[in-house]
Amino acid sequence: MDMRVFWSVLAALAVFGVLVIGWRALERERDREDAVAVMQSISDYAGAAVKEGQQAEAQRQLQERQRVWDQHRRDLRDAENSLSSRRLSANQRCVGGVAVQVDGTTYTQLGSIANPVHCSGDYADRPIR
Repeated sequence: MDMRVFWSVLAALAVFGVLVIGWRALERERDREDAVAVMQSISDYAGAAVKEGQQAEAQRQLQERQRVWDQHRRDLRDAENSLSSRRLSANQRCVGGVAVQVDGTTYTQLGSIANPVHCSGDYADRPIR
């Protein structure tokens, strides 16, 4: 009877050993899968961060182009306003390089005697309105 107990205990220990080894292998496999999942999430996060960085750079470049475009439009509008405010009106003439106001037969110099408004063609050297 002692031999049967010995072999039963030995068989139980063998089964227990196989179960422990199998359990450890299962834990290692789960740990490996977890590590792969973590590495994949890190890779996905890094890819998303790079993509966000590229999108942010593209957005910054777009905003910079828009700012430059708006500045050019303002400069052009200012130049047009400047030209329109410098253009002599119908009752003003350029006589000898000086702008004068014509009212019938009366000619009045624009500006002051010390600082007259100079002109060339239909445009004064500074805004006169």
